[in-house]
Amino acid sequence: MKKIILILTLCLPILTFSQHTLTDNEMVRIDSLFQVYEQTDSLQKLEIKLLNTQLLNYKQLHEQDSLHISFLMEKTTLLDQRIELYMDLTKELEPKWYNRPGFQFFLGAATIVGASWVVSNVR
Repeated sequence: MKKIILILTLCLPILTFSQHTLTDNEMVRIDSLFQVYEQTDSLQKLEIKLLNTQLLNYKQLHEQDSLHISFLMEKTTLLDQRIELYMDLTKELEPKWYNRPGFQFFLGAATIVGASWVVSNVR
């Protein structure tokens, strides 16, 4: 818009020196062109401002999404560690070979047989 005004202002002295006068219709047409260009320029400035705002919103959304994804990744890592800890805890709490019922039954039977053998041999 500024370029158009600059060109017209530079051309205006040339037109005046050439002794060419503008008619009323030409002046009205030039004025209407100026108004159209000014309106178009203001609309374009407004559109640029809105697009810049939208771009900033998209950048902020991108940052928030990246932060959310990083938190989800960290949560996944922590949950995996928790699963591994539960698996280790399950292994620790699993009954040992000497705490199984079958082994304890035979150990109890052997104790009774051994004690009765000792009692019968001591007499």
